[in-house]
Amino acid sequence: MRPSPPRRPDARSPTPLRRTHLREVGDATRGLAVTGVLVRAFVAIGVVSIAALWMTGCSSAPSSASVRPSAEQDPKLASVEFGLVSLGEVAWDGFTMPVVARDGSAMAVQADSVPDWATRLGTTDAPKRKAGTVTIYPIEPSGLGLPRTQGPDLLLGRAWINREGGGAIVEEPQPGGARRIGVMSPSDGAVQWLLEDGATNTDAWVEDHGDGIVMIWCRRAAGARSWSVEQAAFEWVRCSWLPRADGAGPSIAATDGVEWSGPCMIDGVLTVIQIRDGVLRAMAFDASPARSEPTMLRSALLSMRGTREVAWQCVSAIGPTCTTGSTALLYHPRFSRLASWSPRSDEAPTLLPEGTIGMLQCGEHCVWSSSDRVWACSGPRADATKRVLVAEGTWIVLQSQGRTAMLARPIGRSLRIYRLTIAPPRGG
Repeated sequence: MRPSPPRRPDARSPTPLRRTHLREVGDATRGLAVTGVLVRAFVAIGVVSIAALWMTGCSSAPSSASVRPSAEQDPKLASVEFGLVSLGEVAWDGFTMPVVARDGSAMAVQADSVPDWATRLGTTDAPKRKAGTVTIYPIEPSGLGLPRTQGPDLLLGRAWINREGGGAIVEEPQPGGARRIGVMSPSDGAVQWLLEDGATNTDAWVEDHGDGIVMIWCRRAAGARSWSVEQAAFEWVRCSWLPRADGAGPSIAATDGVEWSGPCMIDGVLTVIQIRDGVLRAMAFDASPARSEPTMLRSALLSMRGTREVAWQCVSAIGPTCTTGSTALLYHPRFSRLASWSPRSDEAPTLLPEGTIGMLQCGEHCVWSSSDRVWACSGPRADATKRVLVAEGTWIVLQSQGRTAMLARPIGRSLRIYRLTIAPPRGG
């Protein structure tokens, strides 16, 4: 068993909360945003009907797709040319968001999992056994490569270590309620455990940090009900991840009656969902390594009827929420759409266009999804007046690199994976 990272001294309770309000605009924020869809909706939908694909200027498309202009599209605005190619179909638990490497070289999928919330969220000291299996697929130009599967007690996290020794973050429930966190290699499927200290550790996020990584996660001590938010730094030494002795920055101490979910670090700003007395808030802290304790920057009310399940959906059900720059995305339960937030500059999160459940930057274009369509437009912002219909039906927007994006289409208990390639603007 590898020793756990050094614990930081307990931080004092956060300063009193300030209520803020959402401001609504008709377009989306700038910056790279890798998001997905409110996955619980898929469970409610059940069988997803096969969607017809409507494309403009496609260079290639799945054999089952029609290639023609959309009836909803003004030909004068048809300035986006793209190709949509099927890469293959994978087994899926119908619930957990897939995670894709930043360079698009591999993806991890929860092939099956237990249905109960207590095991999924780590709120029980008696988790169900055979929690699930995780499969990693190499993504090759011609399609998906040979899969690597691990289980039967593995749960897929929401992050990928994008450097040497990297892979998908996974969690494994232990007897007595403990949970350990590790990284699953895309090359051979082997798991190295980063954190196993007898506590329930979950919701991990990772970011590059010098020659290593920083991991931010939620922790519940053995037998406790309250959660803290922790940070630890790791470095890659002789083909193994080892904890750094100098730590990684301040943590948020456990407080009776307070729960935390879905932490994410962006340029020294820690964003996390707080559940307190049934009130759900998005919280932003200055948690740079130089600080001895986090200092609250802003808070935003999300729901007066919050639970840990709803908090999970605000973040984990849309996939990775951190972006380049200083922008995060979260799903707003009251308005049933995504909101963007740059806590250092924005007083409150900004609602994205009505019905938006996924968005990403794809080269010089913006690609976004609703519950029944995927759209694209030229420029960095979602613009409903200049949009081109990419596909109809329910889709998960996964990841982008340059002008290429990864999308997934739920088909019952499987996902059909697609590569979307957008051509450069004419004359560009």
